[in-house]
Amino acid sequence: MVVCFCSLTFELAEPRSTLQAVVTAYDATDKEQVILLSRIARVSVALFAGAALALSGLLMQLHYHNTLADPSLMGVNDGASFAVVLMLAFFSDASMLQRIIASIAGSFVAYLLIQMGLKKVKSNRSPVALPLIGLVVSMILGSLTTLVASYFNLSQSMTTWYSSRLYRVEWHQVRYFILPLLLALFFSVMLRKQFTVYRYDQDLTVAIGMERKKYAALLQGLVVVLTGVTVAIVGRIAFIGLIVPHMARLVVGNRYEKLVIFVPVLGAVLVVTADYAGRFLNYPFETPVGIMFAMIGVPIFLWLIKTGKGQSYHV
Repeated sequence: MVVCFCSLTFELAEPRSTLQAVVTAYDATDKEQVILLSRIARVSVALFAGAALALSGLLMQLHYHNTLADPSLMGVNDGASFAVVLMLAFFSDASMLQRIIASIAGSFVAYLLIQMGLKKVKSNRSPVALPLIGLVVSMILGSLTTLVASYFNLSQSMTTWYSSRLYRVEWHQVRYFILPLLLALFFSVMLRKQFTVYRYDQDLTVAIGMERKKYAALLQGLVVVLTGVTVAIVGRIAFIGLIVPHMARLVVGNRYEKLVIFVPVLGAVLVVTADYAGRFLNYPFETPVGIMFAMIGVPIFLWLIKTGKGQSYHV
């Protein structure tokens, strides 16, 4: 609440009275009230995006039994970005809903490429095999995205969206987050006992009668939808799905039933905080939240690889 209030009232002369006036008696002719109302949409989208990406990272790590799994590292974000750029190139007047559908389809294709890569690699049980395959998929899709953007002269318009500048979000985009995030939280919480069992090895879960393929499909579907919706609206924010679950484990331990509640909350707080801090890093210009997380995420990712933390859940 403190961070949200600071972000909403950044550089406003009378923050408390302005916030109260927006709630009780909004005046469209008051400059400060208009600015504050637009920032409410910005903070709301930041909260939803942080929660969605953090939860998708946790579910992806659960699915692959590897704590190095992250939609941004594995190319899922790049698949969504490539699909959105294709939509902008061939259907420039497409609605936000159409872009979201295309983004989800791109995330799904990227997930299929990862699965195909894991089947081809003999050492897929190695903790670094997964991020290496994801890196290849990410590089291929990222290069295709840049190629299409350059060919169709979309580089300038794509930069603002791709680097996750949250000042451009609008009120009507908030509603697209609500249903996917609520459904993902519902299934993640309601099936917490099943997902806790899912963490064990495949032989054990199959032996006790668990329909592992059904839960695997559900986990993949939740990651694809959450990532696709977020990328279509706010762009590509990297390392949230990697950093947040590790931070949460340091606080609440490694029990899934606790992580599934704490991880989305922590992700939402961190994205709002990064967005707020980005206004001071290069003031009076804003540093995109995607760059803020990249500066934090790259050292942590390298540290995880060096120390061998990308192992299984050590159940």
